Amino acid sequence: MYSFQAKYYTSYQEVPASILSAFMEQTVLSESIRIKKGQLLFWEEHYLRLMASMRILRMEIPMEFTLAYLENQLLVFCEKIQTTAFSGVVKIHVVAAKKPTADLPIPASLFSITAEKGNGNFSYKHDDHPIDLYKDHYLSKGLFSSLESVHDQWRNMAWVYAYENSLSDGIVLNEDKQLVETLRGTLFLVKGNTVFTPSLASGCRKTVYRSLLTTLLSENDTFELLEEEISPFAIQKADELFVLAGVEGIYSIGQYRKKRFKSEQTQKILALLLNKLS
Repeated sequence: MYSFQAKYYTSYQEVPASILSAFMEQTVLSESIRIKKGQLLFWEEHYLRLMASMRILRMEIPMEFTLAYLENQLLVFCEKIQTTAFSGVVKIHVVAAKKPTADLPIPASLFSITAEKGNGNFSYKHDDHPIDLYKDHYLSKGLFSSLESVHDQWRNMAWVYAYENSLSDGIVLNEDKQLVETLRGTLFLVKGNTVFTPSLASGCRKTVYRSLLTTLLSENDTFELLEEEISPFAIQKADELFVLAGVEGIYSIGQYRKKRFKSEQTQKILALLLNKLS
């Protein structure tokens, strides 16, 4: 089942060629939303992030792109896939219908929806596989880098490096050679009760779950959150490293080069997040 422009198709051959070509040729902006038993989680936050991203990318925001309209489109699509309450991840993809021109600098926007079944739960694992810095290329800092779809080709190259070197993930650096995030998601370093994470100015992606967790930590009396520029040398001084991988969950990093990490504080932070999600 495929959804393009609020119409449903059983195969790609049925989709109009003009729509398919737009999704093949233009940069696609995507937003992934966790859905559990037919209920979208943090939908308003995801919607506001999608609208902000479209504005930054100078994309047309159709009048019908209201909070209620897109929510209904996502839920109806999930109901068509599974008549019982759907759990998993549903994604909305937005693209410009054609390249901008002098006559039409902001073309119409098209959207499609996909979904992947799951249990809808926030997962956790401790990964003992090694992780390392990716230093072949560096990310640029600034607002543009905070968008989810930016630098997709760059990230694919970094994943090739990680797989070729038997790494479970790669730590991304910016042009100032400061930590940004990992290929999977937001990076957190724990030292005692202090939690460090790269600031948005470093170039990391501004996701809904990153905002949720940083807010939880900043309001919690047990932990102190510091969002700042972080040198790669800080990794060796940390007690724990963990990654918030978007809608997937949290995984704690077991090894960086010869340094091994614990996960006690990470599991306490996970408990805070799970309590909020419930």
